[in-house]
Amino acid sequence: MPAGCRGCRSPRDTLWPCMNAVDVAPFVERRLRFAAAIGDAIAIIPGAQEVRRNGDVNYEFRQHSDFFFLTGFDEPDAVAVINPADPKERYVLFVRPRDREMEIWNGRRAGVEGAVAAYGADAAYPVQQLDDKLREYLIDRPTVYYRLGQGAFDGRITRLVAELRAARVRGFAAPMRVEDPGPILHELRLRRSPAELARHRRACEISREAHTEAMRYARPGLYEYQVQAALEFVFRAQGSPRNGYPSIVASGPNACILHYSANTRRMEDGDLLLIDAGCEWGYHSADITRTFPVNGRFTAPQRAIYELVLRAQLAGIAAARPGARYEAVHEAARRVLTEGLLALGLLPRGVDESLAMHHYREFYMHGTGHWLGMDVHDVGDYRLDRKSRVLEPGMVFTVEPGLYLDPERETVTLHLREYSEDEMWERRLRLGMTAAKKLEDEEKAKAEKLVHPVPKEFRGIGVRIEDDLLVTADGCEVLTAGTPKTIEEIERTCAEPPRLPR
Repeated sequence: MPAGCRGCRSPRDTLWPCMNAVDVAPFVERRLRFAAAIGDAIAIIPGAQEVRRNGDVNYEFRQHSDFFFLTGFDEPDAVAVINPADPKERYVLFVRPRDREMEIWNGRRAGVEGAVAAYGADAAYPVQQLDDKLREYLIDRPTVYYRLGQGAFDGRITRLVAELRAARVRGFAAPMRVEDPGPILHELRLRRSPAELARHRRACEISREAHTEAMRYARPGLYEYQVQAALEFVFRAQGSPRNGYPSIVASGPNACILHYSANTRRMEDGDLLLIDAGCEWGYHSADITRTFPVNGRFTAPQRAIYELVLRAQLAGIAAARPGARYEAVHEAARRVLTEGLLALGLLPRGVDESLAMHHYREFYMHGTGHWLGMDVHDVGDYRLDRKSRVLEPGMVFTVEPGLYLDPERETVTLHLREYSEDEMWERRLRLGMTAAKKLEDEEKAKAEKLVHPVPKEFRGIGVRIEDDLLVTADGCEVLTAGTPKTIEEIERTCAEPPRLPR
């Protein structure tokens, strides 16, 4: 069902599915805010298209988040036009027309009639009429909001704009600017409404249940994909239509691969299992990571690494407050990790020196979180005017520190050079990745080096802990609270019998 659907009030063989069942109010409000931001311009927002997998089989369809955010329309090949200055057709949907034969094969369509009646469009037309209608709409519009980079669709828009510009010699006004609607849309998406938060909370609830069951279900001798099946069964059984992203179920050395997704290894006694998975509900994704022992008991080295990552995560969560800089979360977590790596003998220099030289990156090579919402790595700028942005109530993001000790690395080579990550990334942007990396390698070659051993007992341990946070007026709320996280909670949960048959 579309997000906001209150359940079908008419049979499935009605003129279109979920007739009069879509709550259009949230989408109307979003379109009004967007329309106010673009003024007398026109916005063209294409939806997602079906993508062929093989033969006559398509990949699972999922609507583009920007398009769904404005429309609530969940069919492929649709295009929305937002035209605030038009006296009658301010919001127009171009959709696949109804086709009895195709609907027999692939399911019912809303069609032109349903786009108006059920989804609140001022007008709707078959998508085949798009070019002709756009030509009409674009006259006298100074700016077109359209995101370049959408394949063949780019050519349609640029050709049409060029045609209209050529007609200016005859006195017709034509768009002189093409602007990306992303900055406007993504700021709107960055702060959650109560209705959006309700969907996100439900995604978190389901994902929490799934992770808890995975802890009960896992045992030595099972394969990673069997635990994945149990986890995702809970997703589907609780009504989630899809994952928010491909599940990572990484045991033993696979936990040191950040985006591992094969999920094919047979789990062994003594392994840790890192699961990074979240379901989607109402087009909002959860994102939880937990790491636990397959046999239900942490070894002493596993416990030491796990407790360090947990302390770092709690420090990051404590730093997440309204008015604080987003970067403060990362700074808090990496300081705790660096202190702990020194205490465990994994780094040899002082805390401030190690931080300035970014030595922690030998074991912690990613950031501490990301925006979360309709997309798992959601939209929104992390910096404004080159400064880390201030956290505001309604923002949702993850906090996910980790440590990854490659089983094959007996030593780490630490370069004794201080550098700024901001300057590093600016150089990569200005010079390109290849040229910038060449300069970085040259600087490393000139720097003094220190080869430091990695204690054998820690090799092959990978730990990540991730929760979803909502910034509130007076602090933050952990939306994924209740997912077992302390060592005591995890070991107790692992000892419980599974609810699902193995």
